[in-house]
Amino acid sequence: MNRHLRIRTAAAALTALAWPLTACGLSGGPSERCVPAPATSATTADLEGDYEGSLDAKGTRLTLTTRPGEGGGTLAVENWPTGDSFREELGASFSTTGTWELDRPTAGYRHALLRLHFDPPKPDLPAPHTLDLLSIGIDAERTFVYADKDPDTCPDFRLQRRQSPAG
Repeated sequence: MNRHLRIRTAAAALTALAWPLTACGLSGGPSERCVPAPATSATTADLEGDYEGSLDAKGTRLTLTTRPGEGGGTLAVENWPTGDSFREELGASFSTTGTWELDRPTAGYRHALLRLHFDPPKPDLPAPHTLDLLSIGIDAERTFVYADKDPDTCPDFRLQRRQSPAG
């Protein structure tokens, strides 16, 4: 076997072994990401809908509804993870309503972000340290919102928008 063929064969073998571990935890092969790349642009219409969680977000639901003429709308969450400050009092998760807004890319951050504002789980209880800023990933077939702690690994806390039934 000539030297160039051995190098190409070795490179192909390494790629096949490494693809599940890199590039956001590729799930369906070397060209498919577990979630779409972070969106550099998104609209409120892109985000409106019902989301269902998987992995660390399993059992978590998020519903985003838009308000015409605004850069966001209202939200409802079920089984949202409680921030450390109130976990002892509220348990591991809570359900509530609130509002949301779309943070467009800025010079400091080049991706669109979803910012959540929760109504307190209890009237006089804010929820510091609760996950309230999510990255947005949109491709031709999928919309995800997720906690993007490390862009080189697949996010463990992610919710995918459910597709509307074909009518």
